[in-house]
Amino acid sequence: MKDLSLNASNFPTAHCAACERVVLVHVTLDDRDRERRCCVHCDTEIGEPVRWVKAGELEREGYYFGAPPGKGSAGGGCGSGCGTCATRGH
Repeated sequence: MKDLSLNASNFPTAHCAACERVVLVHVTLDDRDRERRCCVHCDTEIGEPVRWVKAGELEREGYYFGAPPGKGSAGGGCGSGCGTCATRGH
């Protein structure tokens, strides 16, 4: 049986020059159907190598699974303070 816990998962991350920090990366297709790796916050294309990390390391970068420590269930976004999540409606 597979381990479906967060500890068994890997998450793609890279440094985003626009956000000036390590961010989660998503893949999208351009108009020629080529894959582009982009920042989940600002959609800037990522030129840095992608690094796959476990949940614990991702939390050290400011992402949380569930409510951020001491914040309860209010708010939203990653907690970086950049304001992008609020404007994008995440």
